[in-house]
Order: sequence, then structure tokens, then C-alpha cells
Amino acid sequence: MARRPDASYSPLRSGQGGDRAPTEMAPLFPGCDYEHWLIVMDKPGGEGATKQQMIDCYIQTLAKVVGSEEEAKKRIYNVSCERYFGFGCEIDEETSNKLEGLPGVLFVLPDSYVDAENKDYGAELFVNGEIVQRSPERQRRVEPVPQRAQDRPRYSDRTRYVKRRENQAYQR
Repeated sequence: MARRPDASYSPLRSGQGGDRAPTEMAPLFPGCDYEHWLIVMDKPGGEGATKQQMIDCYIQTLAKVVGSEEEAKKRIYNVSCERYFGFGCEIDEETSNKLEGLPGVLFVLPDSYVDAENKDYGAELFVNGEIVQRSPERQRRVEPVPQRAQDRPRYSDRTRYVKRRENQAYQR
């Protein structure tokens, strides 16, 4: 029996939360308040796009649902043009739903802190239409630490395979 999609479905209200508003539910992660949203997009402007062109695309995308580019600049608090393509913005859930399905928008997700101690959502800070550099101390906290080769799990240990073959030989 096929189920028909429910137009009023919201993943924020599904599960144990029932029909309660997201703000009444316990947060998923620190900083996840359903007022800060992460918008993940296809690479804006294609392969040759500059960082500024990508940011302009983020502003234009949000402006489609908040009414103007000036308002969009006020609501965007971070941008990413390298590790992923997208931006963080402060909007309500109803407005976030309007972003879904816009050209280039892949995901609309509740945002959460990368650095809960400093209430930092990560990516590049964006204030009133401009990228703001973090202090070097704060930047180190939000950048992922590359994993050193000696810390990675080693899969070259073949003893488990030898033991498995020996066990199979005994079972025959």
C-alpha cells in the first residue's frame, strides 16, 4: 500500500514530538533553535565562479523569500565557498520552508554550533553583507583539525583474515 506524501509534513515535527512546535522540543544539537538555518547549495555560478559571485548568489537566493537583498544581507550570518557551498541565515521555520525547491538549493537544515563554547556556527562570518575575519584563536576552534596518518585506523592487519580462514578450515 503506497502512502501519499503529506503536504503539512515537517521533519521538525515528526517522530516523538508530534505536532508540537520545534521550539517546544529539545534541541538536536547545541545552538539548534530552529531560527538559524543552514542552506546547502549547488556550486553557484559553476566552476569559474569567484567567491564574491557565490556570495551574491546566496544573497539573491535568500532575497527571494525575505523580500530584498538588503534584508537578506542582514539575515545571513555565515557563508561557505570552499568545503561546501551554502550559507547560514536567521529566519523562522515557515520562511525556511520557502527556500526548499528554489533553484540551486539542495538542503535546508536547522543549523547548530561548531563551537558551542563561543556560540559559533562556523564557516566564514558574514555581517551586513561583508565577510568578517575571526581572530586567529577563534578561527582555530572552528576549523577541522586534519587527521594525522598515525591516528587513522590501520586496515593492513591481516591477522583477522588468517584467523577466519583457520576457523573455516576447522569447521569442514
